[in-house]
Amino acid sequence: MKNYYKYIAVFIISLVVVGLFFALRSYQIKKLSLESENICQNDELVARLIVRNVNPFSKFKYLKKRNTDCKVMLITNKDDAISMQPPSFCQGLDASTNSVTMLVYAYVQEMYDRETASKELKMMVDLMTPYNYCTEYINDVVMLIKLKKRYGL
Repeated sequence: MKNYYKYIAVFIISLVVVGLFFALRSYQIKKLSLESENICQNDELVARLIVRNVNPFSKFKYLKKRNTDCKVMLITNKDDAISMQPPSFCQGLDASTNSVTMLVYAYVQEMYDRETASKELKMMVDLMTPYNYCTEYINDVVMLIKLKKRYGL
């Protein structure tokens, strides 16, 4: 009877170890897919990531990633925007404005770093310039100017 308890204990421990391995592997796969995905225009995913991560540094990491992804998107489409001016690129302006607004707010309110906030804001305005044919462009630039004045950047 004593050997049965040993076998049952070994079996249960083995199940727990295998379960932990698969849970860890699933987490790593999910994290890698998130890092390789462009989350600039995915407002729902960004909101979920920010709400789920109470830690301010994790929240800031996702805000920074979204802003970086928006910059990459604007830079990648720059030549086509200048030459062809497709209206499909205009959706990225609102997402870029939202991302830089959230990042500037985080820099000013939580990190107390006005200098970096000002640099991020200026860089985003410069990257948005080739998209001046979009109807959203004027509204977004005005919003960023108001943000700059509000925080004294």
